[in-house]
Amino acid sequence: MNKTGVVNDMSAPGLAGLPRRNGKKPIIAAVNGICMGGGFEMVANCDLVVASSSAIFSLPEVKRGIVPVAGCLPRLTRILGLQRTTDLVLTGRNVDAKTLYEWGLVSRLVESADDVASAAVRLAQEMCKNSPDALIVGRQGIRLSWETGSVEDAVSTLANEWYPRLVAGSNFAEGIQSFVEKRPVEWVNSKL
Repeated sequence: MNKTGVVNDMSAPGLAGLPRRNGKKPIIAAVNGICMGGGFEMVANCDLVVASSSAIFSLPEVKRGIVPVAGCLPRLTRILGLQRTTDLVLTGRNVDAKTLYEWGLVSRLVESADDVASAAVRLAQEMCKNSPDALIVGRQGIRLSWETGSVEDAVSTLANEWYPRLVAGSNFAEGIQSFVEKRPVEWVNSKL
């Protein structure tokens, strides 16, 4: 806080640490209802977004003399584009989930508000059927590409740092072996 009692520190772990996280597991947002300000910023920092078609999103900070600085400005610009992000941030207007689905922020749109949480859990379960090591390395590659904007940097980091660790893990061998033997795969906890 400054001398007037106003909070002016946006250092981690604000907004549940999402703006600066570099964890291994994907985070899925399940949005039902009104998602404004810091809630919208948290959503913009997640890996996947499941929303009910009735959900409403807004960044109304500009109407109060505030700017959303917890990671959502650069991330929304990369996801939505310059003009759409500018429109949302500088007007503070509401936008529905269907629009954000069409613009690429919402990954899955659910008609019934009652089904949002279960749809997010089903999405997580779908991912959990896959190799935990491949999920970590795949997510790392996606985040590297998104954060740095450089294909070459992402490819280099994946090829030199992450892929060798993936190949050395037992889940890599298990995936290949189960395919060859035409049997169900048996993943183990990731060592990455």
